Amino acid sequence: MDEKNKTKREVMDINWEQQKVLSNPLRSRLVALLYEKPMTPKQVADEVGKNPGTVYYHIQQLLKHDILEVENIDTDKGIVEKYYRAKATIFKNPEKTAPPGHVDGKTVNVYLSKKLVTQFNEEIEELFFKYGHLSYKEKDSEEQSPYLIEFVMKEADEEEKQ
Repeated sequence: MDEKNKTKREVMDINWEQQKVLSNPLRSRLVALLYEKPMTPKQVADEVGKNPGTVYYHIQQLLKHDILEVENIDTDKGIVEKYYRAKATIFKNPEKTAPPGHVDGKTVNVYLSKKLVTQFNEEIEELFFKYGHLSYKEKDSEEQSPYLIEFVMKEADEEEKQ
């Protein structure tokens, strides 16, 4: 990730159509890669190990829905190369309303190996423990309210895996 994006996460408001476009795990991966640095569709395809035509299609869908932008265009010996960049890493739909009682929530589509799933679960358990401990330490100095914190990880639908 370049210096421009190292510490700052850009947030972008999106509509329902953009949210649907981003629900595809491959597109989410492309957005993450293209936020880190601008690349051509061929470079992205090589990075993710997918067919360049498939990656180009998904990049065009993200561009069409204003999630990506063309950062620069290079022409070398008559060959035009467009470098795409993601406009944000965090997407929020202001039209989406939380169910009654929900305070906050996050969703992400990501590819993980079994090893990373195990590691992720261990870190979530550590976070639960950490905040349980911090809560106990501050119980006499801060007003607290009860919260139920849930964590759910599920496999993406087959149609989302394309």
